[in-house]
Amino acid sequence: MKGITTPLVSLEKMTLGNLLTIKSGKGFKASEYSLEGRPLLQIENVSYGFIKWNEPSYLPEDYRDSVPDLVLQEGDIVLALNRPITNGQLKIARLTAKDAGAILYQRVGKVISTGAVSYDYLYHLIGFHIKEFVESKSIGSDQPFISIRELYQHPLSVVVCQKEQQKIAEFLTSVDTKISQLTEKHRLLKEYKKGVMQQIFSQKVRFKDEDGKAFPEWTYESIGKYLEPHKELVRADTDIPILTSSRTGLYLQERSVINEGDYGVVPLGHFTYRHMSDDLIFKFNVNRTWEKGAVSKEYPVFKVVGMDTYFLETQLNEGNDFKRFAIQQKQGGTRTRLYFKNLKELKLNLPCLKEQQRISLFLQSIDTKIEGVAEQTEQTKQFKKGLLLQMFV
Repeated sequence: MKGITTPLVSLEKMTLGNLLTIKSGKGFKASEYSLEGRPLLQIENVSYGFIKWNEPSYLPEDYRDSVPDLVLQEGDIVLALNRPITNGQLKIARLTAKDAGAILYQRVGKVISTGAVSYDYLYHLIGFHIKEFVESKSIGSDQPFISIRELYQHPLSVVVCQKEQQKIAEFLTSVDTKISQLTEKHRLLKEYKKGVMQQIFSQKVRFKDEDGKAFPEWTYESIGKYLEPHKELVRADTDIPILTSSRTGLYLQERSVINEGDYGVVPLGHFTYRHMSDDLIFKFNVNRTWEKGAVSKEYPVFKVVGMDTYFLETQLNEGNDFKRFAIQQKQGGTRTRLYFKNLKELKLNLPCLKEQQRISLFLQSIDTKIEGVAEQTEQTKQFKKGLLLQMFV
């Protein structure tokens, strides 16, 4: 992508109030809802640069006449007014043709331009500055409801030359388009992997050995005989890295964490997991980074013998058999416990080791593509972040 090389000299100090006003939506009673008609654009529909329609609520068609000022049009900019930043991103979007006609609901604001700058430029400009404003008002993780009065006072520098505005807007829009394309590619690859796994684990797709012959039939058996527990402990003042096992992987934990007892040890190539869950989701992590890591002694640690590590990891984290098994572990109360002795009782349809390895290599090739697209997406986001800092600070 080619950047903007001409110096931006036509800058003028303004406030957001010079550029826009924000119209808040209206709350409607549940009794006013209908099964079809005009969709309500609610705060959960506002995502990062786009509108997502997940199970929308509707108002009757005639509401377009009774609340015409709340009927949204293609190109309108909408902003989440309550907890507007999630996952480090601002919930702001422009409506497309398919979004037009929706009715603005409470806690969502419609951005109305004063005409001081072009509308395309305004969208990118305020996306940066409103995020900056919200972060300046946040205390820890607590985000206030956006104070529109205070927001109007937020200072910023504005490019006043219309041609420069348009050039900036077009370039940033092209970056957004690239990010959207990569995000969609990432989603499609993950869906593809999910579909392939269903075909493989249901044995609708089978692999063959190096001679082109079929592998032996799969066997339905408990996995316990393939699992070998590792019960090594170290003191709290250990020199080995202290790790936390999360739903997104194994991560280094701050040394400032107070622990007066022992830690469990997870060697390279071993599994560990949190044995309690509030929502029946368990994440099994494999240590692929450190020679040894210290984890909570409550976390089971084990390795596999006579089974492919990645194959089991995939079955546990993404397979339907384990999800059904996890439901069976719930014994009442709000938390589900999955002790190692119970995990050993899990039964799976298992191919021979060589077919497991063949399956793992194939699925890992898809993982490589997924990770590559994810990295491209993140790099493009960081590229955009750098551009915004250059243009709008």
